[in-house]
Amino acid sequence: MSEINNENYENNIEDMPYKENPWYIKASYGSREMFGQWITIVFGSFGIFFYKQVIGLDVGLTTAAFIIWSIWNAVNDPLTGYLMEKLHMPWEKKKGFRRFPWIVLGAIPWLFSYLMIYLVPLNWDPVIDRWKIFIWLLVSLCLYDLFYTLYDVNAISLYPIKFQSQKERRSAQMFGTLLGILGLSLGFTIPTAFMGEGAKTYQTAAWVSVIGGVILFSFMLPGVFEDKRLRLLNLQRSKHISSEVPQNFLKSAREVFSNRRFVMKVIFFFGYQASVALINGSAAFIVAFIIRKDMFVVLMAAMLGGALLSVPLWLYIGNKLNDNKKTSILGAICMILSYIPMIFVTTPIGWILALFLFGAGLGGQWFMDPPTMGDVLDDIAVKTGKRQQSIYYGYQSFIIRFGEAFKAITIGLAHYFTHLPSGVETYDELVANTDNVSLAIFGIRIHTAIVPMILVIIATFLFWKYYDLTPEVVAENKKKLAEMNL
Repeated sequence: MSEINNENYENNIEDMPYKENPWYIKASYGSREMFGQWITIVFGSFGIFFYKQVIGLDVGLTTAAFIIWSIWNAVNDPLTGYLMEKLHMPWEKKKGFRRFPWIVLGAIPWLFSYLMIYLVPLNWDPVIDRWKIFIWLLVSLCLYDLFYTLYDVNAISLYPIKFQSQKERRSAQMFGTLLGILGLSLGFTIPTAFMGEGAKTYQTAAWVSVIGGVILFSFMLPGVFEDKRLRLLNLQRSKHISSEVPQNFLKSAREVFSNRRFVMKVIFFFGYQASVALINGSAAFIVAFIIRKDMFVVLMAAMLGGALLSVPLWLYIGNKLNDNKKTSILGAICMILSYIPMIFVTTPIGWILALFLFGAGLGGQWFMDPPTMGDVLDDIAVKTGKRQQSIYYGYQSFIIRFGEAFKAITIGLAHYFTHLPSGVETYDELVANTDNVSLAIFGIRIHTAIVPMILVIIATFLFWKYYDLTPEVVAENKKKLAEMNL
């Protein structure tokens, strides 16, 4: 690791003009998507199913745990982002490291907090000990969110300053999208291979996820490591932050939500995130009660195949249009169209085709989200004269987790009103425990397709109507940032 002259770092910065990162750094940074998806896809697909159908926890308590978790998110995620901009740690003052130590300190505990979710004592009765199970779920969810936010806010905050040109951002995100899809594929196939009937199989799968997570985390370390130029910029920040009057949290929140471009971007992001969360959370129910065949991996492979094959197309469209807003909307339209067959399709081939189309839309949204967010953060930096992306990524992180809470609430309400009982894992058990099987299955379609489609339509309309960052404004912002040394 090269040494930094702390006394003359401002001169050092001028001697080190920005240069595009080599491909292997982009790939390593992109592998953070693989690491994250490896864990979050299993949590998103089986978390509710495990507690409601396998453990047998009452639907009301399961839903309540996720609602309280969302309230915790509303405080933890923005506050973590705020603190990441305000804290001035010794490793930043002395060595210029700002993000890398927090990434390590968040990622490893996050893996083990995920494991804790599944290690609920199996000798607890879902009726007699329901409050113990509820508290276990709630505490493990809050720890899971705490450490994930600490890791993710710092990892994603590197993106707009590590990759500065539009072309480089799209190139880096191409690696992120491809490796994220690989992480999804591995998460869908390897841990799930250990799942069967009974809670112990889910605990074994969770251990597999943790071991694999440690390995995947090592791949991303070169990409999230702060090189000499970034450390010099951090030291420059250290000098100026000590003379600034800290802005309080509430004033910071008002400033965030007064920025219409950021708010429209976050609303659009929520539509995409919540709809994907609902598809992931619905997959186990679709396989168990609609298709009634062991096709979970096949269905997810169809979705991921659509996403993977679409990436070169979205890269071409993105570079051709050079308009992140238009490209993002095209991805959303593709997702909306995919929901239509999911409302009525019954055959395996029908679900495969619908999820393939959904995957193509997912690929577009996934590919375009970081560059679009980068445009917003550049615009904010020009207006404020400061890089404070952790604050904004903190709120976006909350939206991700709120998408999970929205999923739990939607599934819980759909099952409550359509009478899909807890504690049943197969179609035969469903038939034996409900008077109206058709209604219960329609409830699954509500949270799989109907609610997500409405949500994406509304979010896309608002983004189209009110998000006004044009390619011309984006280009002008980049010129101003270069002049401001940001």
